[in-house]
Amino acid sequence: MSYLRHFVTMGLLAAGCGPPDTPELEIFPKHFLLRPGELIHYTVLERSEDSQPRFADSYEFDIEDPEIVRLIEPTGVFEAVGPGRTELVVRTPTSERRVSVEVAGHAQLPMKAVHHSTLREIVAKELLFVGHANLDGFDHTAVAKPGIDRLVQEVKKNGWTVVYWVSSEYPHWYTADRHPDYAIISEGQEHEIRVDAQRVVFAGGGFMFCLLRNTQMTIHGMVKHGARRVDFVFPAQAIWETDVWGPGDARPYPAPMVLLSTLFARRTDDARAYDEVVVPFLDRMIMEFPVAGYPPDPPVPLLSDLLKDWSVVVRFGDRFERVYQRGDSNKTLLVEFQGV
Repeated sequence: MSYLRHFVTMGLLAAGCGPPDTPELEIFPKHFLLRPGELIHYTVLERSEDSQPRFADSYEFDIEDPEIVRLIEPTGVFEAVGPGRTELVVRTPTSERRVSVEVAGHAQLPMKAVHHSTLREIVAKELLFVGHANLDGFDHTAVAKPGIDRLVQEVKKNGWTVVYWVSSEYPHWYTADRHPDYAIISEGQEHEIRVDAQRVVFAGGGFMFCLLRNTQMTIHGMVKHGARRVDFVFPAQAIWETDVWGPGDARPYPAPMVLLSTLFARRTDDARAYDEVVVPFLDRMIMEFPVAGYPPDPPVPLLSDLLKDWSVVVRFGDRFERVYQRGDSNKTLLVEFQGV
């Protein structure tokens, strides 16, 4: 089961075309102008007037001209082959949807990536992780792209090490930069790579699931290998999350994602943002290891055991500080939120 299906646990909203008494289909992302060499995973949603929106369970794709676009995985992964325009068709037992796909422009070369299990260690003074910056995942409107692009450009100028967590299942990476120091395949940002760095910045998403899982895996390895001070940074304008964390009505996928900075801005003050955004994040990070039970064979011991005597301090820039957990002052996790 794909991570996109696995982590959508609430109702979906979808729209499409078809007779009113049959499920309507819609294809995401709505990105149908491709460059030669571009890979993309199209997701099919369906709804009927008397049922909740949901992922289509049974569907098949067809392509009019495979010399322009070819289907490389029956789940909906396509490769743009050559210039031109063709028609993509998706069918379920009761519905059909057709869209026009065009291929034009300069070729896009794939990033060379390695599986996370092949890497044992990343050593860097300062490190940037970017995860799930893919248009064919949750962030199908690329809400976090401007912030991520600015961040990557800035840290590269300063000589930081840059890591992209890429997906084989959802391969459409949307950042302007396609030359990280490491491109690592990990469908849910799970890993057991030892990170040796003075400062680690986390960007991409989703904040409460896969980015959080990367945070869990990273600090687990650092503490297990003897780290006594850990500095994690979360740039809020470069992190996305599903719009289900309030206040107000939940707007799950395929509604556009929201920036972490938006979740902070919806709170009346820093104390509310700390209580309603940061505390749930840290509670889940420490107590739900691994988040959503994935991977099924996480490293041991539990993260809560590793951090039981640590101090955990939270800062919003220079204006706000709270002690989330008081412990040994010589063992400190500093959690900084920037751009909030």
